[in-house]
Amino acid sequence: MDAPKKEEKEEKEDLTGLYDLAIPLSTPITVIRELVEKFDLEPVRRNAKMDMTGEVMDREILVLRGDLETVMAAKKYMFEAVDRRIEEWAKNDRSEKYKKYYEARLKENAQAKEEEGESPAPQEITDWTQC
Repeated sequence: MDAPKKEEKEEKEDLTGLYDLAIPLSTPITVIRELVEKFDLEPVRRNAKMDMTGEVMDREILVLRGDLETVMAAKKYMFEAVDRRIEEWAKNDRSEKYKKYYEARLKENAQAKEEEGESPAPQEITDWTQC
């Protein structure tokens, strides 16, 4: 994926028939990459007015540019992909995936402390969401 090009004021290219899909802040980069590759959209940085803190400010945003049909399909896909990511994060599979790793590290640390003459009891983590 190429770096987004900056829209230049002096360089007015013909944008007839092209539409911009504004990418919401905090959209995972993996989703943005999927959109660019799957829908063949052009990433462009553009200035826009945003109200994030109760006052309107100019801010540079990322948009994906393409024809209307493609942009609308990409918009639908983007929200579905973000929903899928949120579901993955909510499942908390990472904690189960790395549970064995953390337990092994706790045992190693306890053994290392015992060898150094310290005798702390191994810690047990019961709520893996706090790791």
